[in-house]
Amino acid sequence: MTMQITLLLVLFLVLMTFGRVIWRPLPKGIDWALEVAFIRLDFPPEQRGVAQQLAAGLAEIVGIKIKQLRPEHNLSQIAEWAENQIYAQDLITLFVVAFSIKCDTGTTFRDLVERVANKKAERNQLLMALSQ
Repeated sequence: MTMQITLLLVLFLVLMTFGRVIWRPLPKGIDWALEVAFIRLDFPPEQRGVAQQLAAGLAEIVGIKIKQLRPEHNLSQIAEWAENQIYAQDLITLFVVAFSIKCDTGTTFRDLVERVANKKAERNQLLMALSQ
């Protein structure tokens, strides 16, 4: 009887161990931050996080074509990559609302990252001054 219980426990443990490997849950979606991490290499260390965040946000809009992104691409080029047609003006409105920065259709991704990084640095300095 104890031999049967032991075999049953061993079988149960084996199924629990390998069952998770065989029947894994499906992925929940694309991790855009991971997909666009390559863009960090094109920016100085203090702008890398901002560049990755902006690229991940744009990836939500344009999809997998975001892998073409380089710092010299402008907003109108990025808007053309979207599967659902969007206009560069829509992206401009998005950045004005989200970050209070002015840009136009010729604004490059590098310019955008620099402006957002500067805006965040200004906010951090202001918060530091207010907290003292």
